Formats: sequence, C-alpha cells, structure tokens
Amino acid sequence: MCGAEQPRMTPAKKVASRHGSAGRRATTAGAGVLLGAAALVLLRASVALGEAPCWLSPSPASSATHRRGALTAALGAALAISVEPPAEAFDNAIKIIRRDANDRKKKGPQPTEIGLEPRKFLENALGMKECTDKTPNCFSTTGVEGLDAGFHLVSPWQFSGKLPKAALEEVRDVILTYPPGQQGIDGGGFSFIAEEQNCIYFQFESLKRGHLDDVEFCIEPGTNMEGNSGNMLLRSSSRQGFWDFGVNAVRLNWISDAMRKKGGWKADEITQITHPIYWGANCQGGETRKAPFSVREAFPKYCPESPA
Repeated sequence: MCGAEQPRMTPAKKVASRHGSAGRRATTAGAGVLLGAAALVLLRASVALGEAPCWLSPSPASSATHRRGALTAALGAALAISVEPPAEAFDNAIKIIRRDANDRKKKGPQPTEIGLEPRKFLENALGMKECTDKTPNCFSTTGVEGLDAGFHLVSPWQFSGKLPKAALEEVRDVILTYPPGQQGIDGGGFSFIAEEQNCIYFQFESLKRGHLDDVEFCIEPGTNMEGNSGNMLLRSSSRQGFWDFGVNAVRLNWISDAMRKKGGWKADEITQITHPIYWGANCQGGETRKAPFSVREAFPKYCPESPA
C-alpha cells in the first residue's frame, strides 16, 4: 500500500486540458478496449480498498516487485482513464493516415519502468532507467560513463533562479508547445500521459509507421525543493527497432533549445561531437534501403561527412 507521504499520479488528460489537450493513443482492435476496461476496473477496485495508485515514489517498505506492479497498474489507469471508441491518432497529429488491417501502427509494448526507481548502475540509488540495449535509439541520464558516453548517456539539465517545481513546470509547458512534424519528425503527434509531484511523462508518435517514443523528466532525488537551483534528469527512448534515425536527439535538441531561450537553463545539445557513436550509427543507418528517410539529408548539421 502506498504511504501517505507519497504523491498520487495525476492522469495527464486532466492536466493537459488546461494547456490544450494532446490526444489519446489510437487502439485498433477490440482487445485494446477490453484491456483498458480491465485496467479501469482494477483502478476502481484499488480506490475502493483505500489503495490509491502510486506512479513513481513507492513506499520504502515496498519490494521491487510491488514497485513495478504499482507502476504498471497506475500507467494502465492513465492510459485507460476512459474507455472510448479508438481514435486514429493523437489529436495534434499533422494528418490522419487511414490504415487497413494489414498496416496497423507499430507502437511497441508499454514500458514498465517509467520514472524514478533504484537503478543498479547508480548502486540502487533512485534514477531514470538506463538504456539497456546496444541500439542507437535511446538517451538517459543513467548509464556507465565508459560504456555509454558518446552513445546513450546525457548530462542532467541544470536549472537556476527558480524553484525545482517551477523548473519542472517550465519543461512541461515548453513540451506542450512542441510542433509535431518539426524537421520532419513526430508527425503522429504527442500526448502528455501523466505527471507526479517530481516527474512528467510524454509519448511521441511517428507519422508513417506509428512508432511510439517515451520521454520522461524528473527532478533529481535529493534536490532541495525550497532552493532555487538543481538538476533535471531525463530519458527519451524508442520502444522498438535498432536505429531511431536521429529522432530522439532532434526532439531533445528542440526542447533543450527552447529551455535555454527561457533563461536559467544549461541543457546541452546532442551533436556529432558529444555523441559520435549515436550519430555515426544513425547517419549510416539512414542510408539503408528500408530507412524512412535519409538522415544525412534531413539533418546535415549532425551528419556533415559524406557516406563512405
């Protein structure tokens, strides 16, 4: 059971309505609606028993299994807060692509370790999930310096001159102004899925294939919540595939640029110099036959060299 000191997860459907709602994910089969209904039933049963679902900050007495179970249940509640007829796309998608039964969206499985949990790479301290696969499609502030530097590992974004809660709200509000389709990515739109006292969680969708990426920001544990500076942890990851064709980097670079323009932020750009392994793999991957576009042509700033 969640301790009284733990904040409750707030479904983003309620929050986003104050900022211009980002639409809900499409489900194309009856099974998706049934799963959503089941999650809603479980949520109601939990509330009836007095067990409010926790999203990110479990009771210290909870086991790792309980933490993952509570998180999964809470995310299920957020994604199924109402059982509605399935939509085609997020309602801020640049256009609707009608699909037949043989061309369903390839969303990938919902991740189960969203937010702050004890991480082995941090000696069981709380942090974001690391990028566990050796694929150039993920960034995280958790990782191994010698292995993930230039590949997956990014530095926390530093803020100053503002309370941590206000800093998190700034990140949220900036993302809510994100233009789907910018630089040819995220044309399927995005949705603000959930927020907790110290974390926010978004999903972004590609236009043609319907792939989903998960993006999270959390105030670093141990931050003085009454102070005027601190670090923002982050993670942006594709759910499936090998390359991301630069999408996670370009998306984070748009957000970090907007944060720097607001003032009081040090948020590094992900470039070929800072992340040569990531960009090298994706610049080459964008030349393969099945690539959705040429990464070198789309992002010449990050792929300055001609293909070998």
